[in-house]
Amino acid sequence: MLQFAKTKTFRILAAIALLIGLYALVGFFWAPRLLRNALMDEIPKTLVGVTPTVGEIHVNPFLLQIEIKDFALSGDRGTKLVGFARLFVDFEASSIWRRAYTFRNIEIAAPFANAVIFKDDRVNLAQLSPKAAEKPKPKSNEPIPALRVASLKVTQGFLSFDDRRRPSEFATRLEPINFELQNFTTGVHGGRFTFNGSSKLGERIEWRGHLAVQPIESDGELQITGLHAHTIWEYLEDRLNFLVNAGKIDVQATYKFTLENDVDLRVEVAKAELADLAVRPKDSDIDWITVPDMLVSGTTVELKSRQAHTDSVTITGAKLLTWLEPDGSVNLLKLAATPAAPAAASSEPAPPSTPAPAASPAPAGPGWQYELREFALRDASVSAEDRRTKPAAKVLLAPLSIKVSGVSLDLSKPLNVVLDTKINDTGTLNATGEVTPQPVAANLNLKLSGVELAAVQPYVAQYTSMTLLKGSLGADAKVQYGAQKPALQFSGNISVANLHTVDNALHQDFINWDRLDIQGLNFQHDPDRLDIDQITASKLFARVIIEPDTSMNVKRVLAAPGATVVAPSGNSQPPVAATAGPAPAPPLQSKKRNRTRLIPATAAATAGAASTTPAMPMSVKKVVLRKGQANFADLSVQPNFATAIQNLEGTVSGLSSKENSRAKVDIHGSVDQFAPVSISGQVNVLSAALYTDLSMSFKNIELSTFNPYSGKFAGYNISKGKLATELHYKVDGRKLDAQHHIIVEQLEFGEKTESKDAVSLPVKLAVALLKDRDGVIDLNLPITGSLDDPKFRLGPIIWKVLVNILEKAVTAPFALLGSLFGGGPDLQFVDFEPGSADLDPAATGKAQAMVKALDARPQLKIEIPLAVVNELDRPHLAETKFQTQIQEAQDAARRKSSAADTPFAQLDPSVQLDLLARLYAKNIGAEPKFPESVDAIKTKPEKTAAKIDFLSHALHERIDVNESDLSALGQQRAMNLQQALLTGTQIDPGRVFLVSNDKAKNQDGRVRLELSLR
Repeated sequence: MLQFAKTKTFRILAAIALLIGLYALVGFFWAPRLLRNALMDEIPKTLVGVTPTVGEIHVNPFLLQIEIKDFALSGDRGTKLVGFARLFVDFEASSIWRRAYTFRNIEIAAPFANAVIFKDDRVNLAQLSPKAAEKPKPKSNEPIPALRVASLKVTQGFLSFDDRRRPSEFATRLEPINFELQNFTTGVHGGRFTFNGSSKLGERIEWRGHLAVQPIESDGELQITGLHAHTIWEYLEDRLNFLVNAGKIDVQATYKFTLENDVDLRVEVAKAELADLAVRPKDSDIDWITVPDMLVSGTTVELKSRQAHTDSVTITGAKLLTWLEPDGSVNLLKLAATPAAPAAASSEPAPPSTPAPAASPAPAGPGWQYELREFALRDASVSAEDRRTKPAAKVLLAPLSIKVSGVSLDLSKPLNVVLDTKINDTGTLNATGEVTPQPVAANLNLKLSGVELAAVQPYVAQYTSMTLLKGSLGADAKVQYGAQKPALQFSGNISVANLHTVDNALHQDFINWDRLDIQGLNFQHDPDRLDIDQITASKLFARVIIEPDTSMNVKRVLAAPGATVVAPSGNSQPPVAATAGPAPAPPLQSKKRNRTRLIPATAAATAGAASTTPAMPMSVKKVVLRKGQANFADLSVQPNFATAIQNLEGTVSGLSSKENSRAKVDIHGSVDQFAPVSISGQVNVLSAALYTDLSMSFKNIELSTFNPYSGKFAGYNISKGKLATELHYKVDGRKLDAQHHIIVEQLEFGEKTESKDAVSLPVKLAVALLKDRDGVIDLNLPITGSLDDPKFRLGPIIWKVLVNILEKAVTAPFALLGSLFGGGPDLQFVDFEPGSADLDPAATGKAQAMVKALDARPQLKIEIPLAVVNELDRPHLAETKFQTQIQEAQDAARRKSSAADTPFAQLDPSVQLDLLARLYAKNIGAEPKFPESVDAIKTKPEKTAAKIDFLSHALHERIDVNESDLSALGQQRAMNLQQALLTGTQIDPGRVFLVSNDKAKNQDGRVRLELSLR
């Protein structure tokens, strides 16, 4: 043993053992101390104000492993900045022959970082920046040190963030954070990594992919799950004027990043989804915006080519609550407003800031290109109000769907737009077409249906004294707008159905109609033009009233609110305001240059009249009136006067603003149902050169309805009378030539009135003098004048004519015996069944009523026409003769066979055929010959039926109804009616005349005789 110790081998082994021992001693004991001292000494020198703390340090020199526990760096305020619970590094000796720093394993357990931004904008982590030192500039082509890491793991880490600059401090924490990098090398292959982190709210981020450094590149996947919108809002709270209470964000994306000669980044976001978002102002407890689901799909961003693309953005079930404030501002703009800055903590003035030198602009690269293939808003709801009106005008758009395709940053490209929505639950709106953002242009097809007009009543109440109770708007139109002239074009059809308006003061209908159709409307702006194919008004109703103060109700109703009206006679209440209910809001305001001014309707009208712009060309090809009605009342006379024009129908064709155009007028109706009214002629009301050539006819007007006027101005009530007028008005060059042909029949005055305005003339004597032997007054009254003469007013002149008529004589019309003695308004008409002279119960009742009238008016004589209606009576007389022949033939056959008396229609077809054949042979003198079409029928029942039809038709053709037959029928009718008037009555037969005239007509399939009085 001693000898071996003296050998060279022993000495070598001993040296190796000593070296190993020293290596172990240094590695296991001295190295941790040296490392600790280095950390504790060098870190404070390099990082000013930073204090390190370190726990146990273990070094295994043989396995080349280092372990450090509980390491932390604390700032100058004693707060921990960064650190970890454990760091384990397993270095491999293979680094020597691999010529690369090779690590088998690097583990970092529970790393942390506490980031704080102080109120003075300092960041606590800035203390980790080393002191500035002069370092040699690295060579640009110096290679990156070779590095190989088999596994790098970060587990259970966390990151806290605290921003103390804001009035309400923000703090959040992301944990646990896990990161893993596998088989990483600084060569071209790099390595794969995974990263994930979550918050206490369940928000999670996952990031996995590949990383390389030669060249620098990375690709991978990123997924964010359950990110609370409230978390983002909390950080931005002091900069936002709204509150986000709910909402979660999910993102799924992939990316590829390269940094070699240039930065190249491509990001593909497969899905970005926002769910259950709710936004409201900070001072409200109601959500203004809710988005149940917003999905962004197929987004690609390419940094190098500066291009981005999104397949679709879909928002489902969004709800929007919006309104106009009384000052005209939009409530939603409040959400975008910047909150007021809090008061400064110190009153010391801030030191003047030195403006930073402007940076030289970077060279402009190609602009970004972005395309959105489709934007879709589905099942949305927009509840809007205009609170400038009282009550507020409201509209609900739900469900609202909008689809926009072709969106891009190239604003000159048109967008395809499709919009569908319901309006206030009843109406619908559909819009399709193209819209170009810049320059603004649109080409849209619009369809409206069932839009309830009562929603605009708050606006109507601001400018009128009427209430719009209902009305339904519809339209089918095309709208074009653009830079080229005409700038705006509107073409299509518009309709308003079931319009119902009420005069607020009188609580009566004002203007109503069943339907108003505007067809073929074409409007253009710049230059302006309006053309309409046809306007059709069905069951138009208007109420015109002369108020007690002689003003017109139309002027009052269409004027601004606040007008008053005197209550009608019999109502002891004081005058009432024209608008019933709450007082309306003031007119809407217009803002300009920070000053507010009212814009009354009259001012706008005056401004328009003063304009020197040429009048807009207009044309209306046709106006159609169907079953119109106008009620007129005069409350300025006592008792009040009222009448109505009913069944107003007709057309006005060819309205135009051209100077030489002439529109044809053909309108007819009736006054109080039985007095025909017709208006015909030519007019030009749209041109500056006024032209009128109209003829108006009023017939059978009951003068008794004018008692309020006759009692006031003539001093007598009218007991009976009829008025017929033929009026002709011609205006050419503002010169009026009016002709009035007035016929008054059988005028009789009643009781005298105590009117102070009555003319002091012997009215009854004047009427008696003007009557001819038939009791008729026939007057022609021409009127001429200039419309430019301020003293010329047609109304007073016509009234003067009427007074003159009363002074000279007014004849009475045919008495309304039906209203006085029963029998109804059509007492003078007696209806018979065609071919019959029998009086039905209705005719018998009228005869009894007429007996009462003749008995009460002994001066009356009645004329009964001997008349028939050929097209009704002749066929029925022929049928009667045919049935008589059939019955005679049946009677003859029954006498021979003693058969039962059976109606012809109930006989067997063969018997009917035999009976008709014998009757044919008797009347024609030959056996019947049937046509080939009848003989060709194969089946016996059908052939028999065809023969019966042929014989019946042939026999009907042989029946002759001559004039004697018709005269006998007309005479029998008159005699039956005469018998009803005279039998059992006291009427003198000499007062009842049978007159041969043509006073018979077809009235709904019956023969109507018209009785006449003398």
